[in-house]
Amino acid sequence: MNFKGHAFGGGITGIGVAGLAVFSGVIPVTPELLKQIMNAPLQHMNPVSILLSIFAITWFMSLFPDLDTASVPQRWFFRIMLIILGILYVKRQMDLFALVAFSVLLPVIHKHRGWTHWKITPWLVSVFLAIVYEYFRVQEAWFASFSWHNVLAFLKQYWIFVVGCVAGHYTHLFLDSRSVKWLPFIANSTNHH
Repeated sequence: MNFKGHAFGGGITGIGVAGLAVFSGVIPVTPELLKQIMNAPLQHMNPVSILLSIFAITWFMSLFPDLDTASVPQRWFFRIMLIILGILYVKRQMDLFALVAFSVLLPVIHKHRGWTHWKITPWLVSVFLAIVYEYFRVQEAWFASFSWHNVLAFLKQYWIFVVGCVAGHYTHLFLDSRSVKWLPFIANSTNHH
């Protein structure tokens, strides 16, 4: 599968996981909220930014396994991530800054089709990021120490992001499999790496 196929498949999966967030009540979308967003979209971005984050994480994980190869998509990905890191730094959102910084470096620490293509990778990435979050949380708190209980609580509280991570990654693995030739957008995108 080429980059365009993975980007398209990840986008579809991202929309699905964002839809799950709405239908499960993680993002409480009410008619009043929708009216407020339509009237003043920049003043009520919290639920919308969460949905965009869920979509972005799912999409990122659908591309994640192939970001370890030197390519045009990899260069654009790192350019975009540099901008996102700059915005997070300027806004002083250091917890998100740390999570994004650690996430974007993960694909390039090993060879292509190595650990990034394992079936357990999205679970490991989710747990790793929860550990990073807990570590940085206790660094900023007085009289706090690292707690595995807090790592599990973080994963439970933000379960929809774990679902996005797993769904995006498995979408990539599914689209790399040879059994998907029947999908309409696959016919022109089956260039395997």
